[in-house]
Amino acid sequence: MSDLTTMPLRPGGPLLSLDPRTGALRQRKYRVEVLTGAAAGTALELSGQVLVGSGAEAQLRLNDAAVSRMHLELVPKPEGIRVRDLGSTNGTQIAGARLTEALIEEEAVLVLGATRLRVTIAEENLGRPQALPNFGPAIGESPAMRQLFGVLARVAPSDSTVMLLGETGTGKDVLTRALHEASHRRNQPLVVVDCAAVAANLIESDLFGHVKGSFTGAVSDRTGAFEQADGGTLFLDEVGELPLELQPRLLRVLERGTVRRVGDTRDRSVDVRVVAATHRNLEAMVRSGTFREDLYFRLAVVTLQVPSLKERGGDVKLLAEHFARARGAELPEGFLELLAAHPWPGNVRELRNAVERALALFPGGHRRLGLGDDEARSQVIGAALERASAPGVQGERERVLAVLEACGGNQTLAAKKLGMARGTLISRLEQYGVKRPRKGSESEPSGG
Repeated sequence: MSDLTTMPLRPGGPLLSLDPRTGALRQRKYRVEVLTGAAAGTALELSGQVLVGSGAEAQLRLNDAAVSRMHLELVPKPEGIRVRDLGSTNGTQIAGARLTEALIEEEAVLVLGATRLRVTIAEENLGRPQALPNFGPAIGESPAMRQLFGVLARVAPSDSTVMLLGETGTGKDVLTRALHEASHRRNQPLVVVDCAAVAANLIESDLFGHVKGSFTGAVSDRTGAFEQADGGTLFLDEVGELPLELQPRLLRVLERGTVRRVGDTRDRSVDVRVVAATHRNLEAMVRSGTFREDLYFRLAVVTLQVPSLKERGGDVKLLAEHFARARGAELPEGFLELLAAHPWPGNVRELRNAVERALALFPGGHRRLGLGDDEARSQVIGAALERASAPGVQGERERVLAVLEACGGNQTLAAKKLGMARGTLISRLEQYGVKRPRKGSESEPSGG
């Protein structure tokens, strides 16, 4: 009878995939069993990288004189088990041929000296996850969000790559952080790369790093995002903006688990869980040839659609009250009704900005918002919403100036309300062409 051996392996979680037709989760189970030799009957369930060899450092140790100390590497991947010979003296055979590296998609027998190993892959249907009212700090009462939270909670402990699709401002970044915090990688880095915000000529260095002298301006070695995130999670925001010529390099890192800095000749091993997000239709981009199909399938192991705010029904009121409570305020029902009637093309981000702006314009919170004629109050709040939800730089300018006005020109207090450093606020005001008050004219807030 086989003896299921428990050994310390490289950290890893189960690999899950999502059936887009049924919403059911599937778990792939990877197993290696020793068929012949002194260790015959030994079996391992693979949850991460496994080193096979005759040395003490091997997780699957074989007492075979023809097996090198570090002979073979087995790595479970969503698409199968990656097998790599580690430069062994006598080599590894599969189907009578010597292999250097191969991907096993179902079952295979490997021959190492006098030892035969069988690797197998099985799939278990875990069913549809239970709907949940929240996932970390993310909240929602709508059925779509509760279902999304349920899937994320089941996927979080795994190492599966996750793709979040949805409009800008739907909170994909918040969900990614919650996913990281709920995983076994929570004590390791979460590194964010916004592919839309980095210049095309710099994105390669940002992702993979570079060595000194590899290009003009490379005055020192630089660690890229993959190395920075080693052991943790890498969030590739707006991955649809990644230049086509860089996509093969990203695919290579995801498949091999190694990264090579720009200008370097050495590969470095990395252990990274990738979460990608985009507002684009990647399937359409694949059809048009602007996004690689193989990279798409490698990223879209678990693909989740994040609903827009207009698809979330009563969540507008729930979120608005949540944002207000975070600032120690309450919102009257009339104001909540006004918020619920707004279309929110900028989604959750726009709603949060509007609530924060309204609270800045009415520092008394629910007391000030509850005073005065209903029609007049609605007009004021409506104007605040319109200005707070203005797109781009103009909307940000209006928000900053309104908060500064509500704070009586006190830049220190305004910066605190805006959640930015005072120096950042001053820089923004200079960009907007707003003159700073003379030194000594600004009153500091009391109480600390």
